[in-house]
Amino acid sequence: MLTRTFDSLLWLLAVIAAGILAAITVLITINVITRNFGLPGIYGALDAIQYALMVATFLGAPWVLSNNGHVKVDLITAAAPPNIRQILGHLVSIIGAASAGVLGWYGLQAVLASMGRGSMIRTSFVIPEWWMLSFVPLSMALCVIVFLRRLVQPPVDDLKLSGL
Repeated sequence: MLTRTFDSLLWLLAVIAAGILAAITVLITINVITRNFGLPGIYGALDAIQYALMVATFLGAPWVLSNNGHVKVDLITAAAPPNIRQILGHLVSIIGAASAGVLGWYGLQAVLASMGRGSMIRTSFVIPEWWMLSFVPLSMALCVIVFLRRLVQPPVDDLKLSGL
């Protein structure tokens, strides 16, 4: 039940990320067309696209990680015997969880500091800085959970899709 709920949350965040990427595609297309017709570009489009890329990246990262969709170099692990491959998988999960935990912790500190200072982003839009920073600790916390889940339930590697 808890696993299904967590997977549903990751899927929902991935769908939101995909929607954001689709909106970026439409916005860029409209902006290019209007400029080619000599019309002014959409005000704030570049800033909105930059913010949206960051949000989509951090929202989608835990889902990509949970589905083994991330880029990985597996030349050594693919050649290793199954028991060594399992040990290396556990080691990578521990290092990944620790790395995501550290990034999430420092991301949270940045959010709290930004909130405390009342920092604002002043571009085409004026928004609190912590709004954008908050996606980092959220994403990293979810990635920590995915890495820890891999320790308990290691993913099944498809060696046919590995290597060069």
